Amino acid sequence: MTDHHIIIGLTGGIGSGKSSAAHVFAKKDIPVLDADFFSRNALETGTDCYYKTVDLFGKECLNPDESINRKYVAELVFSDLSLREQLNAIIHPFVQTMLINETKKLSSRFVVWEVPLLFESGFDQKCDVTVAVLCSEKIRIRRIMERDHVSRKQAKSRIDAQLTDRQRKEKADYTIRNEGDLEQLEKKVISLLEQLEAQYE
Repeated sequence: MTDHHIIIGLTGGIGSGKSSAAHVFAKKDIPVLDADFFSRNALETGTDCYYKTVDLFGKECLNPDESINRKYVAELVFSDLSLREQLNAIIHPFVQTMLINETKKLSSRFVVWEVPLLFESGFDQKCDVTVAVLCSEKIRIRRIMERDHVSRKQAKSRIDAQLTDRQRKEKADYTIRNEGDLEQLEKKVISLLEQLEAQYE
């Protein structure tokens, strides 16, 4: 993206282990910027994104303290493509601006952008290389159910709201399969990082 940074766009479907892969990069002293963190900030009470989101969903989306009920919004957008696209159109420009601004503050050569909707949002166009973490749907459903305490149907609907792994594989420069343990994942990420360091030396 710049002469000073190599942006690694890291993505993966919900439950794929993308965040675990990001943690490995961080352990190797590669800064990781989490798009979800900025997305949450975007909906803090009083921001432009907050008011636009309330306009979109109505006062029904607010908690008693007038903060946005994120669970309520998530349930709506996971089952309504039009609403999801409208919410993304509100949040994505803010998130991209934050990712770019925070990247400029860093001195490291490599920077990871951890973005669940990397290709859907078009953020991949700002990256030098893209990496997709892939995993079977069966394992992803189990992970989502255990982590988020939701039903199998809810877990499946969240997976269906995103690109398929086949689509991610077609779009990504590199892929990492994550169906084993954390030690196996760490080895794969480190191996990929070594490839990238050699590629951009």
